[in-house]
Amino acid sequence: MTAAAPDLSDIDAAIAKGEWWLRLLEELAESGVELARGLAADVTAGRMKATAAADLYVRISAAVRQAVALSFRLEQALRGLTALRACTTQEIAAAKARAEAQADAETVARETARAQAKARREARKEQVRELVMEVIDREAADREDHENLSLALDQRLSFDPAYTDIDSLPLRETVERICADLMIAPEWSRWEAGRWKPRNEAFQPAWRGRDGPVPRPHDLPPAAIAGRYRAPIHPAGPVRLE
Repeated sequence: MTAAAPDLSDIDAAIAKGEWWLRLLEELAESGVELARGLAADVTAGRMKATAAADLYVRISAAVRQAVALSFRLEQALRGLTALRACTTQEIAAAKARAEAQADAETVARETARAQAKARREARKEQVRELVMEVIDREAADREDHENLSLALDQRLSFDPAYTDIDSLPLRETVERICADLMIAPEWSRWEAGRWKPRNEAFQPAWRGRDGPVPRPHDLPPAAIAGRYRAPIHPAGPVRLE
């Protein structure tokens, strides 16, 4: 949590007040010097006796010296306050820069974490899709059944909230849930180490015919999928998806 920036108004007010006093002392010193010069002129012109002028001159010169000394000390104090304000301003700027850098780093970290999580989910979805598609390839009754099951699988992986955190679920559990949802029964005796064990014989369903494999929904553009499958995400009864 970033600390609040210090309030510089007190320092600014002290500097402004000190500058006002400094101007006042300078004016007093200048006035005293002018008075002393006037006394000297009066003595020279014979308008005032030297003994009377000497007493006034001592008093005026003492006041001038005191004003100059106060001005010197006040000026030193103002230099100190100005330096303090400059340092404080730099500290505030540095703290602000650190806070901005930290915020940027946290933003990058969050975006990186989101991107990594998305990549994990997509990788798991693709893995589950391939495993379930292998079951669909074997269990589909005909070409239309195969296409409906494929579209239903893609719908669940893309939109069903039950599979939002698919990357955090065990792989077999996810495959079991989707297969049960689609009402297809895998040969679990072929499951080994997160995959289906290959069969010795080549598998080629007769219903495929000469027109080749049925395209899977994630290989089709979205426009080709839209409107082709409208079954509910969770079928209400124990009927085959059509």
